[in-house]
Amino acid sequence: MPLDKSGSAQSVGTNYKAEVKSGKGKKQALAIALNTEREYAKGSRKAKLEATYDKYVKEKE
Repeated sequence: MPLDKSGSAQSVGTNYKAEVKSGKGKKQALAIALNTEREYAKGSRKAKLEATYDKYVKEKE
């Protein structure tokens, strides 16, 4: 089943459930769902997601 190409929070849940159902692990399914959300988000939501992601990546370095 193809993933929902949307930047909404609701699509994260839909994509997560689809990935778990297809046999992916829970952490991997969540990562895929969140990455899809970040990729397709628009406007202020995209800016907020990018800022959070950048903060997380910089903490890991």
